[in-house]
Amino acid sequence: MLTKTGEAEVITTHYLFALGAYRALYLVNWIYRYFAEGHVDWIVWIAGTVQTGLYCDFFFIYFTKVLKGAKFELPQ
Repeated sequence: MLTKTGEAEVITTHYLFALGAYRALYLVNWIYRYFAEGHVDWIVWIAGTVQTGLYCDFFFIYFTKVLKGAKFELPQ
């Protein structure tokens, strides 16, 4: 639906934000484990950073539009 209309319902945007926040919190967990336990799994770190980075454009739109009460629309 998002690709056809370019808009998403509010509940969908909140769900996508929760998924992105989940990935971002994993990065915090890996940093903590590095300092607390000395554990590093580079494949996981790189893949998680890339995946979280892909959410950055969504986070920007989410914070600038959805939290202000505007509709979520994809940029033209």
